[in-house]
Amino acid sequence: MATYKRETLEAKTSKDLKAMCVHELNIPGVTKKDKGTVIDAIMAKYGRKTKAKVAKKAVVKKGTGPLTGLSFSANSQLTNKSAPFGSRTTTTVHVSCGASSGNFPVSGKTVQEVGDFLREILNVDKLSTGLVNGQAVAADYIIKTGDNLEFLKPAGKKGC
Repeated sequence: MATYKRETLEAKTSKDLKAMCVHELNIPGVTKKDKGTVIDAIMAKYGRKTKAKVAKKAVVKKGTGPLTGLSFSANSQLTNKSAPFGSRTTTTVHVSCGASSGNFPVSGKTVQEVGDFLREILNVDKLSTGLVNGQAVAADYIIKTGDNLEFLKPAGKKGC
């Protein structure tokens, strides 16, 4: 039975450690875990009794505490099933206009290009104002991953 040192395992990549767990060490359930958790699992089953390196205490500014939670949202679409791992999905941006909305792969496009592209689908008026994350932006603003784009229709006009 092999034994491992923590220092030796920390020198390996996360991908190598996970492959080692699955194919050699018969440690299930670690393929989606972080590197530290994978090393802990190997050490628990096959490790030598060595102390883990102790990290230096983080400096916290007065009035703030440790991070206790984090929330985010990401939208992706499976666009190419046969592509290599890491290239199968495309990140999408939530776009809405009135009651119509959807997630579309428009990162890197300008607000005007998106409006023209989705004019028929979302019923985007040519005079609509683009709001990104709730703030009005120019037509040449480039949409970034994580942005939320909304087209605001102009109010009606009487008598033309």
